[in-house]
Amino acid sequence: HNLHALPAITPTEETAMRPAERFDYSAIVDRPKLKLPRGARMIVWPVINIEEWSIERPVPRGLSVPPGGQFAIPDIQNWGWHEYGMRVGISRLIESLRRHRIKPTVSINAKVCETRPRIAHALRDEGWEFMAHTYEQIPIHKIEDQQAMIRHTKEVLTRFLGTAPSGWLGPGRGQTWATLDHVAAARFTWFGDWVMGDQPFWVRTAAGPILTVP
Repeated sequence: HNLHALPAITPTEETAMRPAERFDYSAIVDRPKLKLPRGARMIVWPVINIEEWSIERPVPRGLSVPPGGQFAIPDIQNWGWHEYGMRVGISRLIESLRRHRIKPTVSINAKVCETRPRIAHALRDEGWEFMAHTYEQIPIHKIEDQQAMIRHTKEVLTRFLGTAPSGWLGPGRGQTWATLDHVAAARFTWFGDWVMGDQPFWVRTAAGPILTVP
């Protein structure tokens, strides 16, 4: 509603819209009933994350606690859980999902296509939908040039897939004030970071509207 395109000027973090300025409030009880195909009553969206974590930085979501709780770099014991997923876990997920005839969306760091092409090719061959998930897994607040990173992510995935991905997911679903303006400027048409509704809705950006898919 009223999501006219704004001037094509990339906002700074200081001038970018705040999240609540990007959409009009809508209570779910005021909306028309959403009718799904074939009388379905629920939508389930399976998303598998395939991430590239650098051993040079703190590994997120550490499962193995070191003696005395003193995490250090390199955190090889927790990096090993990541490698287990890359070497073993992903193949078992592919087999299980294939058996149940489920084709999920894969939220993938673009660097995986370069460092572990065996995995990326397998997911592409399975017909999974690729959702851009930055180039390498790192908090988005620590990325100095988000525009360049987002463009590079899309270029790598487009080169690998032969077609451009349409969706974006930030690392840890993270955003700064201007992230959505950069995502829309890179011509992504939807993003999955916001968990603030049961239905998709349009969001304003400086580059025109983009759809949030919860």
